[in-house]
Amino acid sequence: MSEHTTFWAPAPDLQRAEVPLHFRGKDYLGHLVAPPASVGPRPLVLVIHNYAGLKFFDVDQAEYLARLGYVGLAIDVYGDKIAPEERLWSTDPEKLRTHMRKSFAAMASLDHDHELFRAILAAWLDAGLQQPCVDASQAPVAIGYCFGGVAVLEAVRGGLDLSGVVSFHGRLQTGEDGAPASAGIERPPLKRCENRYNTRTVVRIENGADDPYVLADNRARFFEEMNAAGVDWSFHDYARTPHGFALPPTLGPPGALHASSDRRSTMAMLGLLREVFPGVPQAAVPFNAAGTRIPV
Repeated sequence: MSEHTTFWAPAPDLQRAEVPLHFRGKDYLGHLVAPPASVGPRPLVLVIHNYAGLKFFDVDQAEYLARLGYVGLAIDVYGDKIAPEERLWSTDPEKLRTHMRKSFAAMASLDHDHELFRAILAAWLDAGLQQPCVDASQAPVAIGYCFGGVAVLEAVRGGLDLSGVVSFHGRLQTGEDGAPASAGIERPPLKRCENRYNTRTVVRIENGADDPYVLADNRARFFEEMNAAGVDWSFHDYARTPHGFALPPTLGPPGALHASSDRRSTMAMLGLLREVFPGVPQAAVPFNAAGTRIPV
């Protein structure tokens, strides 16, 4: 439990581990949190970070999943592109410029190269399934925030073996919008690859109705794409809700927590987990990783 989470009681029996990944010559580090060893192996849920890289909130989300009864693995898809101390919003103008430049350059390096993006997600999926606390007989779930929401949809397009995915305030198309001009980076060429949709994956989109990155055209093209591919999807729009609505304010300005939408989208995720993992008891946890109260 991080210093930012004061709303959970201590849970010393939870299993915690660092999970290293060596992928195409580079090293990455994920953080795993699992239920107590006495309950045996449980299904895996990948947690994918926003544009700024893996940070405390993603690990807290992995812990929330472990408290629910699943194995949470917060993965890092940036590696050494951004140092841990550069991943949080800064009030120092120079540090903030560095943060924005490095974060969006790292994001663009993946969302503009679809093969690379899918390959690192697949590598993390394999690494997670190899953990002894994971029930590898059940296809995992992946959830993601902002850029992580883009990632889970790219996993579906890439045919990764996932039972379900949940995108929280993520864009619907990969790499089209790229990094904002204010980030001051040169956008790389967009490299697409063939889609191999996994139509067994249940897709849930949790979206703020006032999100400027998800416009009517984005919605229409996404619906058409998923329908043509035969994907099982649902799209939840939350009224008067901004981008970043599920992120805690402790992340700084990117966090625009909207409590009712965070609550309802969390409950939608819980429903999906019960649906795809029907034999796994789901514990009642009264607060999610952002500190929002969840009915139990």
